[in-house]
Amino acid sequence: MIEILVELFRQLSQKEMRAITEHELTRRIDKILVLEAVSGTLNDLTPEQIKMYDEAVKRK
Repeated sequence: MIEILVELFRQLSQKEMRAITEHELTRRIDKILVLEAVSGTLNDLTPEQIKMYDEAVKRK
């Protein structure tokens, strides 16, 4: 997971990286970790569960 984060943040320039506050950096990392966790979970769903998930997402 650390390698993924390093690669994502490597895309930012030094100036951009310095401009990110600690709070914003933490928020971004949290979002990335949640996305990685959810994407792994979705891989384990049955086709019926995926359909239910898609319908729930459409309602929001």
